[in-house]
Amino acid sequence: MDVGVRELKDDRPAIVAAVVCIAAAAAAAVVVPAVVTAELDVRFTWYAARSAGMVAYLLATASVVFGIATSSRFGARLLRKGNLADVHRALSLMMVLAISAHLLFLALDSYAGFTVAELFVPFVTWYRPVWTGLGIIAAYLACAVYVSFYLRQQIGYRAWRAFHYLSFAVFALGTLHGLFAGTDSGTTWSLAIYGSSVACVFAMLLYRIISARADKTRRAAPSAQGVQSMNERSRARAAIAEPLGVGAGLVLREGE
Repeated sequence: MDVGVRELKDDRPAIVAAVVCIAAAAAAAVVVPAVVTAELDVRFTWYAARSAGMVAYLLATASVVFGIATSSRFGARLLRKGNLADVHRALSLMMVLAISAHLLFLALDSYAGFTVAELFVPFVTWYRPVWTGLGIIAAYLACAVYVSFYLRQQIGYRAWRAFHYLSFAVFALGTLHGLFAGTDSGTTWSLAIYGSSVACVFAMLLYRIISARADKTRRAAPSAQGVQSMNERSRARAAIAEPLGVGAGLVLREGE
């Protein structure tokens, strides 16, 4: 038992570090082309803000997928449950940092010219106010969900789990924000990212629902078998007791 605990503790930093490296590589793959392009243009902060927003969306997708995996047998097969939880938390932190970078570059950008109020107050901006406002709400919810990791003992597991379902709202609002407020949403590569992200989350959620129903059926099966066995034993006792009762009646009649 001690060896297993020790291995669990030793595995987590390596796995989290690997996830951080993969996320950093993915971020670089999105940001570097934007930076190279921005060298030919004075609007560096505008390109950086768009790149950070896309990275934040990819991290939100990965965080939701790993979050669903923590409560499924499929995720437990790939990694230990504790490792999955650590990866999920690391991805959530990087998502919050990417959102912060997205807002910072927008605040520094003079091309779009957003004010502080327009960046932090939903639905007051001049630029596509509804869809931009949904993105601001998604950012607040993402921060709240991440903070809830450290409030689990204070609020209890059930409340924490119910509150954690806001992760789906973060992903849904982020998708709407990217599709209808993002300036790259009309490109093929952008639509491919949004489409594949939605498909991954939907497929993982569908698998989680199906596996949960299968587990429930599997747990109920032994109970049904137990009831059937009890009924069979009762019928067997009755079959044995019936001839004994008849024999006892005959003995009593003969004694009379």
